[in-house]
Amino acid sequence: MAGMKVVDTTLRDGHQCLWATRMSTPMMLPVLDRMDQVGFDVIELMGAVHFDTCVRFLGENPWDRLRLFRDRFQKTERQAIIRSKCALRFDLEPDDINLLWYELLVRNGIESLIAFDGLHDLKNLEGGLKHAKALGARTQGWLIYSESPVHTDALYVAKAREFLDCCDVDSLMIEDTSGILTPERLRTLVPALQAEIGSDVPLGLHTHNLAGLGQSLYIEAAKLGIDNIYTCIAPIADGNAPPAIQTTARNLRHYGYDIAVDDALLAEISQHFEDVAMRTGHPVGRPQDFDAASFDHQIPGGVMSNLVSQLEAAGLIEKLPAVLEECGRIRAETGWPIMVTPFSQFVGVQATLNVLTGERYKQVPDEMKKYALGYYGKLLSPVEPDVLDRLVENGSKNIALTPPTPEPALPGLRKRFPGASDEDLLLWHSFPEELVEGMFAATPDKTDYTGSPLLYLAEEIAKRPGLSRVFISKGATTADIRGD
Repeated sequence: MAGMKVVDTTLRDGHQCLWATRMSTPMMLPVLDRMDQVGFDVIELMGAVHFDTCVRFLGENPWDRLRLFRDRFQKTERQAIIRSKCALRFDLEPDDINLLWYELLVRNGIESLIAFDGLHDLKNLEGGLKHAKALGARTQGWLIYSESPVHTDALYVAKAREFLDCCDVDSLMIEDTSGILTPERLRTLVPALQAEIGSDVPLGLHTHNLAGLGQSLYIEAAKLGIDNIYTCIAPIADGNAPPAIQTTARNLRHYGYDIAVDDALLAEISQHFEDVAMRTGHPVGRPQDFDAASFDHQIPGGVMSNLVSQLEAAGLIEKLPAVLEECGRIRAETGWPIMVTPFSQFVGVQATLNVLTGERYKQVPDEMKKYALGYYGKLLSPVEPDVLDRLVENGSKNIALTPPTPEPALPGLRKRFPGASDEDLLLWHSFPEELVEGMFAATPDKTDYTGSPLLYLAEEIAKRPGLSRVFISKGATTADIRGD
């Protein structure tokens, strides 16, 4: 039977969903060469959020990571993700900044760019995608799936045609950020798209396992003739993240599909990430049971992991169910925004404020008011009038009712930072100066993650005085150590 191409997104979406994007480069380094040999069609590597985390939290220069990927991945196509017209921030950026962002990704080793706009306002992507294609990159458009009265099959067909005609993309992908796309809906959506775009335009599918639907969805996708699917390597898979390639390959092979990935190499890579998770305390992904509530709040994996960690840090984790329920209410009232970055964050923050203050829309973040006023693009459906009134009235008075046109930024940046590389200019533009200075001055993680996990376990045990017995078991091997 026909083969199915696999895109790996462990280093981009996997740890973004499960580890709040906190996987450092040293954690990745020991397995990069093996990942290049597995047989993936494409490896998806970075997006704006990874640049943000490198600068803010990891003390790493993200451009160095990107160039390392360029050097290590010689057999497998390298892919990055583009978010609207925002470059490295949430607000829409001037054209010169956005075009530079595309250009620098290609210059530093990215061969394929996949782009999305959370409102499906493709005017935000048209210029950048055409520029990237002129630079030699392969381009792909995200059709972001959502459950709502406005996100119909007809809408996705129209947006697929717009991606092809206006943005000149090479391929398309259905992106199910919330993990709520069912096999039943796939059976109407995929044929409708295929009838519009024809057999010459590849169509992919990317889902998450938040609602426990991922594996059944990928089996149905194969039957419908989807060209490629997005997975992660367990344990950086499942739960909030995309499905595990190990389970996906086993399932699809059972139905006769050829999945040309090296299982032995996958096992070695998986063991490495198990060891990293154990040593760092990061969670591992687990298969998820069906979760009907996901169809209401539609919070995606990366946002869910951040929301949980922030509520836990504030001692308010018991508020999570109420916050998620409020997210569903806000979506319905504000024009059914798709729960994808940045709108999932906007809705999540607004829902948290509504729950904690006890009064809905009493406190309004700047981003939520800007969204309602069209700062991020044209809304597919209007905000309810009374909610719009509250967002405008309770939001910052410094936000103009009419979105301004961003002015070119590069001339001023080059004057302010003479001699700086384009890569550094984009960082100086996108982040507070103290953060960029701190990143350049930081000593990145130097931990060696290649050591034996057994040795690490012994070292950790040695730090705990007073133990009278240690019992270790793995497979047929056991060790029972007793004190005197």
